Amino acid sequence: MLGDGSCPLLATHIHCRNCPTYSRAALTLLDNLPTGEVSLPDGHAVQANAAARGPAMSYLVFRIGDEWLALPAGALALVTAPCPVHSLPHRRHAAVLGLASVRGNLLVCISLARLLGQDPAAAASNATLNAAANAKGSAGHGARLLVLGQGRTAIALPVDEVTGIERVAEADLLPLPTTLSRASAHYTRALLKSGARTVGLLDPALLQQALKRSLA
Repeated sequence: MLGDGSCPLLATHIHCRNCPTYSRAALTLLDNLPTGEVSLPDGHAVQANAAARGPAMSYLVFRIGDEWLALPAGALALVTAPCPVHSLPHRRHAAVLGLASVRGNLLVCISLARLLGQDPAAAASNATLNAAANAKGSAGHGARLLVLGQGRTAIALPVDEVTGIERVAEADLLPLPTTLSRASAHYTRALLKSGARTVGLLDPALLQQALKRSLA
């Protein structure tokens, strides 16, 4: 149940997800999502006349299943604790988990693991190994909810772990190897080093396009 329980239809439908009014509102929310790409703040843009190494950029490093990824910090509006996700009665794409209420705003919640084509069994197995490693002293912060974009373009993305912000110069980013076969490689523009880890840097514009397609 969402809200304060005062809805007169609650006695009939028991739960919001069973109510046709809620279903229509959810579909309207999906249909009204703008098609624009994510805009990064000016402070995070790479300037054409920058020094040879380029300015240091801030990236949030996180884990999805067994894969370490990063997004430009400027593309994210919020990183917060996980919250309940309310399923939609007629999902259009397997990656669409439902709706989440984040600081009073109802956001579409999408599974990056499904969107990036991760193998569920392999991801679950490696997640168990990562959890054991974390218990031995990882500096990670556990599961989090990332809010990508601003306003009506914002989408909630659950992740398994966040380690924090890395500042990396453009010249220190590593090219993608031609042998990289992960499905996420299509949305990855470079690699970066975070301690002993190699992290895939996602392109927010390409990711936003994939998110739009999942909502079509």
